Amino acid sequence: LDWIIAVYTLLTGLLILVTAREIPNWSFLLFFRGTLLTALLLLPPRRSPWEVPKIGENRAVWMMRGFACFLRYSYPLPIVLFFFQEVRLTVNAVSPETPYWFEPYLYAWDQAIFGELPAVALADWVTKPLTELMHAFYFAYYLILIGGLLVAWYGVENSMPAEEAKKRHIGETNLPPGPGFSSVITGMTLAFVLSFLHYPFLPARGPWENSELMSGLPQFHGVIFKPLIDLIIGHGAVSGGCFPSSHVAASWGTVLGLGAVHRRAALWFGIVAIGMSVACVYTRYHHGVDVPAGLLVGLLGGWIGRKLAESPH
Repeated sequence: LDWIIAVYTLLTGLLILVTAREIPNWSFLLFFRGTLLTALLLLPPRRSPWEVPKIGENRAVWMMRGFACFLRYSYPLPIVLFFFQEVRLTVNAVSPETPYWFEPYLYAWDQAIFGELPAVALADWVTKPLTELMHAFYFAYYLILIGGLLVAWYGVENSMPAEEAKKRHIGETNLPPGPGFSSVITGMTLAFVLSFLHYPFLPARGPWENSELMSGLPQFHGVIFKPLIDLIIGHGAVSGGCFPSSHVAASWGTVLGLGAVHRRAALWFGIVAIGMSVACVYTRYHHGVDVPAGLLVGLLGGWIGRKLAESPH
């Protein structure tokens, strides 16, 4: 997994270097990559002795050790979220003369496949309760990622009381991650980076940024989740990076990773992921074709992640 992050960092760093004059703040992006690669070199190996609790260790130290261990194993999630945010700077770097040139193809494919643009076809279905439900599913993207990691971290073997787990692990094995965590974090990370690799070469925005299209559609209204998503989009939205949907890809990469060990959890998270995938289109943040493309990338990332996690090397 560290190598996956390192290779993606190097590849995108090379792209930034080649297209630097088209990228605002390109020097900061390269500085970040240099810092990240240095940090990766300094990371302690997984299953290092420091992860194992010491005999007689007090509970506060034990908990801090566990938190540090969690950061060591789960750091790719905040890293890939930063990589997502930088898409706004790099999405048109390869084709600056024709920004978002891939966008018309997505509208054409949606029209050909569905007979109408999904945003237009769903306009008659827009109601306040359905809007609130769909935005709740869209928000569930964050719950899938974080919840999936936590379920896998505190796996079956780690569901016992803390004191009993502490006694069992001392001298025998290390703290969590639990069984299946490697599959989840690797599948999730691969789904993200495989999506991100498309964006500079297939730049496109979602329908929500098409003012002409939006002017003819009913506005969304909600009480809790609609305003919450508006707040998140207002502070963290990325223009471009639409195809394939990294939301869909990462969610399904997580679900498939969970399925390696936590099948019941994977079923429930999968149901939520279905709702989230539909919500990506209803909320107009994605084109219809973005979703199956994201699903394919997510399943590929999840499958590779499971194979890598099952490998003895």
